[in-house]
Amino acid sequence: MRTIGFWVYTIILLVALFGGYLFNLENNLPVSVMVFGHQLPELSLGVWLLAFCLVGLLIGMFVSLLPSLDHRRRVAALKRQNRQLEQEVQLLRSQSLRD
Repeated sequence: MRTIGFWVYTIILLVALFGGYLFNLENNLPVSVMVFGHQLPELSLGVWLLAFCLVGLLIGMFVSLLPSLDHRRRVAALKRQNRQLEQEVQLLRSQSLRD
């Protein structure tokens, strides 16, 4: 099953790269972009659009990663607490009723 998923992701990546290449070929008008008052070098419109799309995707992935890391931290803390409680229950079960 993992190999099928690997090949599906590989095919999707190749199709996306080919689509980006075709997009860049069709949008080859050179433009200069101003970002926060800084003039960036003159590149084709397709390159700028693909670059800003990639930057947006990376920022989106980073922003969505932060809550995920917080959830993992909480799960780890709850697992630790559960382990401690299980040990306490085992200890209480092993004690005799006369104590």
